[in-house]
Amino acid sequence: MRRLLVLLAVLLLAGVDTAASELRVLTRSSYLSPELLRKFERETGITVNLTVVADHDQVVGGLIGAKSGFDIAFSPDYRVGQLIREGLIERVLADRLNGFWNVEDPWRSRSFDPRNEYTIPHQWGTTAFAVDTSIHRGDIDSLRLLFDPPPEIEGRIGLLDDGEMVQLALIYLGEGRCTMDEGKLEKASRLLEPVVAHSRLVPVDRVMTVLTDPAMVLVVGWNGDVMRAREKRPSLAYAYPREGNLVWTDVVVVPRNPPNRANAVKFLTFMLRPENAALDSSFNGYANMIRGSERFLLPSVLSAPELVAPWPAKVGFLPSCVEAAERRHDEVWTEVKRRAKETATVP
Repeated sequence: MRRLLVLLAVLLLAGVDTAASELRVLTRSSYLSPELLRKFERETGITVNLTVVADHDQVVGGLIGAKSGFDIAFSPDYRVGQLIREGLIERVLADRLNGFWNVEDPWRSRSFDPRNEYTIPHQWGTTAFAVDTSIHRGDIDSLRLLFDPPPEIEGRIGLLDDGEMVQLALIYLGEGRCTMDEGKLEKASRLLEPVVAHSRLVPVDRVMTVLTDPAMVLVVGWNGDVMRAREKRPSLAYAYPREGNLVWTDVVVVPRNPPNRANAVKFLTFMLRPENAALDSSFNGYANMIRGSERFLLPSVLSAPELVAPWPAKVGFLPSCVEAAERRHDEVWTEVKRRAKETATVP
């Protein structure tokens, strides 16, 4: 009996050790550097178990419930208010973490987390479009290429299947990208419908594949994806439309009741180190918000045209749209797609 009790104690301790050496991460596809995660494992002895989903809506959906089972999640900034309001993330007092003051000034104390209690910044990027310059040899500095395409582009367009398309239409029309004015949204809808009817809709987790498809001449997407796709398709060029483009940011959060809270805090401090932020940026092509990380970036990333906007491009770091606006734009986008089906001629 004594030996049995000792054996049970050993097994229980082994189970505790296994749990304590794990980090469960929830993120969208093609977003986290595998080398970054391996580096974290080597330094800490903690095994990272990664769950990858298609988009940010699925990330947020994965956090709903009394216990999500995750220790770390990557969320768009405009969903943080909802996550806090619904009690889906932990208050981690981010500004007390070792390395938090590596965060560049504009990215601290933001409207969704003014006291730096719940989030650390991850990365920022832009949404516009890429063009195959071996087929279209003209200027690519206007959203007109998307909404009034020339013959060599028409019918060979890939559209990001996301409510961001509504915001691009609003920008082209000279309206505020976050508007919920129904008259302005209707104008954006009418602008989008003929384009949608003659274009391919691209799920957000398939953008990289479509960017490298030679049948597509213009593809709406994110700058980091375009940078990586250009390695396979050198004729791609990323546009900085004179009307403006979309800027977005993502953050790192700790879900409610994480199974390995101490490990989650270790990961947050790990991500605040400049060399680690640079490792992630070098992998996925998105800029980070950590001071000093540029010293560790690959030269090809540091000078990448997808990250270095040409003068006088409009890349405005505007406040994120409120959650209600994002939801309304998603609804408008769904309705646009429904209407466009009636006249669709998708390649």
